[in-house]
Amino acid sequence: MTVGRPAWARWSGPVQAVLCTAAAMGGALLYGRFFADTGFLAPLSAAALTGSATAALAGLLRWGPYRTLLLATAGFVLLAGFGVLRGTLEHGLPTRQTAVELARGVFGGWTRMLAVAPPADVRAELLVTPVLLTWAAAFGATTLALRTRSVFAPVVPALVAFVAALLFVGRRPGIQTTAAAVFLVAAFSLVLVRTAAAAGQPRRVTTSRLGFGGPVVVVVALLGVLGGLVLPLASDDQRFDPRAVMSPPVRVTDAITPLARLKSQLREEPPRRLFTVRFAGDARVDRIRVAALDEFDGVTWTQSDRYLVAGHHLPVDPALTRSRTVSARITVEGLDGPFLPAVGWPVRLDNTADVGFSSASGVLLTTRAALDGFTYTVAGEVADRDAGLAGAAPSTAPEHRDHASLSGRPSPVLTAAARQLTATEPTPYGKLVAIERYLRGLPYQLDVPPGHSYAALTTMLRGSGEGYAEQRASAFAVLARALGFPARVAVGYRLPDSGAGAHAVTTREAHAWAEVHFAGYGWVAFEPTGTRSGAPSPAQDPAAAPQPQDPLAVPPSIADRSEVAARQPDRGVPVPRGVALGALAVAVLALLLATSVLTAKAVRRRRRRRTGGTATRVLGAWREATDRLLERGVPVSAALTATEVAERATGALRVAAAPVVRLAPLATAAVYAPEEPDEHAVEEAWELEFRLRRELYPRRFLPRRLAAGLDPRPLLAGWREARRTRRNDWGKR
Repeated sequence: MTVGRPAWARWSGPVQAVLCTAAAMGGALLYGRFFADTGFLAPLSAAALTGSATAALAGLLRWGPYRTLLLATAGFVLLAGFGVLRGTLEHGLPTRQTAVELARGVFGGWTRMLAVAPPADVRAELLVTPVLLTWAAAFGATTLALRTRSVFAPVVPALVAFVAALLFVGRRPGIQTTAAAVFLVAAFSLVLVRTAAAAGQPRRVTTSRLGFGGPVVVVVALLGVLGGLVLPLASDDQRFDPRAVMSPPVRVTDAITPLARLKSQLREEPPRRLFTVRFAGDARVDRIRVAALDEFDGVTWTQSDRYLVAGHHLPVDPALTRSRTVSARITVEGLDGPFLPAVGWPVRLDNTADVGFSSASGVLLTTRAALDGFTYTVAGEVADRDAGLAGAAPSTAPEHRDHASLSGRPSPVLTAAARQLTATEPTPYGKLVAIERYLRGLPYQLDVPPGHSYAALTTMLRGSGEGYAEQRASAFAVLARALGFPARVAVGYRLPDSGAGAHAVTTREAHAWAEVHFAGYGWVAFEPTGTRSGAPSPAQDPAAAPQPQDPLAVPPSIADRSEVAARQPDRGVPVPRGVALGALAVAVLALLLATSVLTAKAVRRRRRRRTGGTATRVLGAWREATDRLLERGVPVSAALTATEVAERATGALRVAAAPVVRLAPLATAAVYAPEEPDEHAVEEAWELEFRLRRELYPRRFLPRRLAAGLDPRPLLAGWREARRTRRNDWGKR
């Protein structure tokens, strides 16, 4: 009897090479979160295709490891030189610069990638490392697929490249569902094809296994993608970003907080011209931010940002979903660095020379020593204070938790004032507007002593209330944080309310204000400072201008600090999300157990069919048959003879037990016959085992058949028998 082989087995090698290419492309697609556009796809696709093709060629020629490694190196060098570093070629030929850039990319490209703020521009020096990883993944996976018998080995190179791509992407928001789906489908399909090809089973068995495994691959890929959408470890705030532990490539050398310079700028006579801003079209804003201060130790507001090399495209605040784009052309004249003027949250920048960007605060800075004449166009997302803010909620994301609490020991006057001013307001936005109105109604006075510490703010609120933007902005941020809202102090310049498209900004417009982070709006500006004349300054709040108010001469009773903590928004995991996480964890655990059972059975079946002499392989078919009986609930024991097992099977299964009846004499002969059975007996035994499964489960996708495949009892029985045998062998020594 000849065992039939499926026609596709002749194409198993090419099919595996294609799947290896697809798995490598899954990791390559992740770089869509790193680069600003799709220009990376062409070189990375070429790396995956040529890497697999080169490995297939080396396998076809049966080259040894040294020549294969040499071919892999040469292939990558050619691809990188002519496909990535084309700008270094002269007359179509590589130059010394090509070799230098290639060496820098191979040995230092990863540091360049971790030094930029994604989304990065598609540049040759940033492409070398992704091309190298994709090439190595495709070449290594295809080589292992064509030259080894290990089922899982070819998946490892693609998996390593996939994880490396995740590290380069870092905490970029969003889930790459396409990349994850492509990788998972390709990887599990590769395992399925290799398992079926290595089993050496009849055509019907192989076809049945592929038919069953295909839907399993789809389900596993779907669960993997859903896990990426739900599991907290897959969210951007939980991912590990190597940039967080590396020394920042752009450093702030100015030790003086920009807020401390505010008074000196306002007192300059005559006012000094700092920069000119020209808006594109009819878009306008009333202020230009220079710095954002998010850390307060009770004495001084400072910034804690890490700055990366800025590209033409800058990462946007993921909370900004209700915003408008404003573009401005800025020419710096007398402004001192290192911070650069920006509109809203910058998202595009045309001049990136010596410019750094903080993706945490949206602040630009430069390392230039002289800024006179430095010109750039910046486009920013601006969130206006509209009617929707009345129902908006302040952000509770983990990255803003430190912005919603006070460090040190704030004065009880401040926390009590925050509660008193907002006691009648039911919404977060209403509470913030109440604080804004009160502070803006206090008398403006530039001649008060500088400083914005807890003590200075307490004196202002309990005394005359006089102060200027430094105290007002700091007071608003402190009172907002006392209520649990994420707040910071912004330093910049307030633009005059004119219809002109160009503004010459001077030191007279120096200003500070407060910002609170809202879901959907990002950092929203609040204006707690009136003008020098005492009239309220123009504000974006649609409410009427406030009237001057008396300072808080006597603080209200101080509530217990636990009450303040109770007012802070709950940042725990919501119950529905927790239930979803628990359900997903159970589903993943069940999937892992099911996969382990299926894999263990497949490996044991393959070992029984292909290892040992002919008698051992006949007994392997018999043990597989008894496993099927156990799955159907037929009691089988090692103490029973083959004939007794056949009798029990006939009593329980009737006609379906016919293959067991015919297989029992073959198993008995394999144990007691003086001569080994021939290959024909081996083929017949395994054919009978296959017929038994067909009799037990005539339909391919019968639910009972799926349950039998997941039944762990045959594995447990085998392990118990093996343990008993080892004990008996040990006792005989």
